[in-house]
Parts: sequence; structure tokens; C-alpha cells
Amino acid sequence: MLDYRMIEGGELGVANMQITNIRVGEAMTSEYGAVLPDTTLEEAVNVLLQNHWEEVLVLDDRKRLHGLVTKESLMRSLSNGVSPSLPIREVCQRDIITTGWDEELARARDVMRWYKIGRLPVVAPGGDVLGLLTAKDVCNGFAGKLETMGHHMYAVMENIAEAIRVIDCSGIVSFWNRGAEKLFQIKESEIVGKPLAEFFPDDALLNIIYTGKPQRNLVCELGDWLVVHNMVPVVTEDEEIIGAVCTTQDMTLVKSYLDQLEETTGRVKRLERRVSGGEEEPFYTVHQYTKRILEKAKKVAATEATVLIQGESGTGKEVLADVVYRHSRRNHQPFVEINCSAVPESLFESEMFGYAPGTFTGARKDGKPGKFELADEGTLFLDEIGELSLDMQAKLLRVIQEGKFYRVGGTEPVEVDVRIIAATNRELARLVEEGESREDLFYRLNVINFVLPPLRERKEDIPGLVNRFIMELSCEYGLQVRGIDPRALKALIGYDWPGNVRQLRNVL
Repeated sequence: MLDYRMIEGGELGVANMQITNIRVGEAMTSEYGAVLPDTTLEEAVNVLLQNHWEEVLVLDDRKRLHGLVTKESLMRSLSNGVSPSLPIREVCQRDIITTGWDEELARARDVMRWYKIGRLPVVAPGGDVLGLLTAKDVCNGFAGKLETMGHHMYAVMENIAEAIRVIDCSGIVSFWNRGAEKLFQIKESEIVGKPLAEFFPDDALLNIIYTGKPQRNLVCELGDWLVVHNMVPVVTEDEEIIGAVCTTQDMTLVKSYLDQLEETTGRVKRLERRVSGGEEEPFYTVHQYTKRILEKAKKVAATEATVLIQGESGTGKEVLADVVYRHSRRNHQPFVEINCSAVPESLFESEMFGYAPGTFTGARKDGKPGKFELADEGTLFLDEIGELSLDMQAKLLRVIQEGKFYRVGGTEPVEVDVRIIAATNRELARLVEEGESREDLFYRLNVINFVLPPLRERKEDIPGLVNRFIMELSCEYGLQVRGIDPRALKALIGYDWPGNVRQLRNVL
């Protein structure tokens, strides 16, 4: 006997299949034909004919494999004049390839193909025969596993929160899950098996089966919902397009939170600017280095240069950006802010560039402008720009370089005149060295660079900031606070303030 599991090298290998967890023991048959070695050829033929078997195993009285004989080989021996009374052990095949209970079914199948055999005895480590694996068993094993996997996959796709739509190469809907029923208000029974174009004539999914090009992060408004589409073609190993899949995620709640965050952030920043020094001088400092930064910022404001502001969180980057805006020639034009760290990558393009009218099924007829259009002829403040992914950085760089962009789904370029102010609490130069940030974008932004020192390095600002914040908070809460105890002020000055000016205000 030859146990194929011991074969090394050659072209046999292991089947390249995803179904690798099916074992021979799950597919084999335990009911097999067997005869003793002393059984005559005539007796063996009768056993085969009576039971409609194609082969029998030759086992000794301890169920150890002695050999194998097929009905075809027996008939051939008899026709060649071999005596019918000859013991079967004299003509049976003894160099038999076997397999084990726990072997992968895919590998057993490949062995059967390689050696052009239709069956494999299944033996235990001790040599006892456990069953027989036939070609039919292999097919049934894979078919059963695929059916189970299909049921599991269907259950997963049915219960996943996203809407999933699948069409074949003719545009016929082949799958429509519960998420799609809820989002599009069409039952599975009403649309599966029918052309998608009958329901959505201009659906972008129909283009995928013709172009073969995926479309990702396509944003549109579907009724009261804001959704993100991701569409990909279904392609075989032969590069044949056999259909397309679209997953649609409801981002309404995320967008609502994002809008609330922007609104709240705007209110907080306006309060931070409304310190006792008045709106004309929102950035307070007596620290000499920081004062020079403030003076330089006012001078730079008169130019059109891009400004990059770096510093730890809470050091006043947003306030300094406001100083640049207030002293610029664009101070009567829009000042549009966006927190790059708060925008999901799937919404980035639509938030920054907007989308064209009629781009998607259910989209607003007039489309929607993005931040760049809203900031046209004004200033766009990109806060936390160090959090952008490389892909989003590339898209942003293209707009900064060319001064134009395309709305999502649009075909006409939109030209804008925007001044960029960017801020980050990360060291962009180090991120460039580590490959986490684009060097070309860094140099585009780093025309005028301000690095704000942390509060622990300018503690002489603390008394003045404390007085300003006390006056501001008194107005905000309707209180009359005359001042601060000298011992408390000393404690505030002695603290290192990892959260900087923002933390100081929150403590007060």
C-alpha cells in the first residue's frame, strides 16, 4: 500500500480551493464491499453482481487491507482463462493508494485525478479500514459544503445592515437583501429576476457591467437619507464580467453627527474668540516668541500664501487661523472650516467637492456644493489635516495644484479661487519621512509655517488668559467673579497643562 500523504514534491500539491476545511471522513462512505483473501474469483463476481458494486476491498479477518479488485478486472481475468476457483488474493491489486480520515478532501480529489483512479480506501493510523472514498463521494462532499456555505452566505447578506444589490451581466437582478428592501422600498419578490433598468433606468450600477470599472464612495441623498454606494464588477478568473454588486451604506446618522460636531465646534471657537480683549484681538499673548508669531501672521495675512499652523492640541491653532483671515483681503468673503479627522473617508469627496445633479438614483436634482465651492473667493480652513489618508491627500493636492475639481459624478470642471489655511497637531515632516504623508502635499502647504509653542513653554501668558477666561465665563453664565485667589493662580502657573489653553479654560 502507498499512503499518498507521504508523497513530497511533484505537481500534485494541494488543491487551490477556498473550501479547505472538508475532511475525507465527512464525505466517505462507510458501506463498502469487502471479501476475505481466500474468497474465490467466482464467489467475488457473485458478490459484486448481487450488490451492484463496482469494486470490493480484500480484507483479512482483522479488517486490515490486503488489496482491492474491481468488477472489470475480475471479468478480464476470467475471460483470459484464469480459474474461477483461484483465491482472490492471487489477482487483487496490492499496491493501493490510501488516504486518512482527517485528510483534506481537496487533496484526496487531486490524488485521484493525478493517478486516474476512481476510489481511495480510507484507513486509520493503525491500518484498520474505515471506509471508501469514491469520485461520487468527492462530488457530493463538495456539493454539500457549497450548499451549506451558500445558505450561510445568504443569511449573512440578508441580515447585514447595508443594502446589497446584485445584477448579472444582462442587468437582471439576482439578489436583493432586506437592507435594499428598506432603502429602496421595493420587495425582493418584486424585483429579483427582472431588469434593474425597469425600476432605475439611470442607475450607475448598470454601467459597471459595461465598463468593468469599480466606483467607490459615491454619495447621494435618497429621500431623507444620505447614502454611500460602492459598486464593483464580478469578474471570473478568465476576466469575464458576469455581473456587478453594489453595497449601499446609510450615512444619515453619521452626517447628522458630523453636522452637529461642526456646529458645536463653531460655537466653541466663537466663544474662545470672544475673550475680554474683544473680537479685534482674539489671540492673547505676552510671550515674546508667540507675539512675534502673531505679528508675522498679521503681515502674512495680506498675501495669498498658503499657511500651515502646527502645534499641540489646544494651543490656539484655530484662533491664529482666524487672525490670518481677519487681517486678509478676503475677510468679507466666506471662511469655511472642516475638521478632516471627523470626515469618514467614504464621505470625503462629497464633503469637499460636492456631487453633480442627477448623479444617483434619488439624488437632489440640483446636486450639492462641497466645501471648496462654499469657500470660493474666501478661505478654507483644513483643521487636523495630518489625519487624512494618503488617498484623500492625493485628491486634495490635485485641487490645490490645479485650482479646479470635478463634483462627484460631474463631467464639467469647477474652478475655484480659495486660500488654504491648514492646521495639525502632528509633525508633518516626520509623517513624510515615515511614509504616512505625501511629500508634495507637505511642500504645497508649508509655504508659511507657524509652530505654536505649548502653554507650558509660555507660562507668562497664564495670568492674562485666566483673567480673560474669568470675564468670558462670567458673562456666559451670568456670574460676577471678581478675580482668582493668588494661591490658586500660583497652582495654575505651576501646572504643565498637557491640554494647553483649551484645558486651562475648561478647568476655570
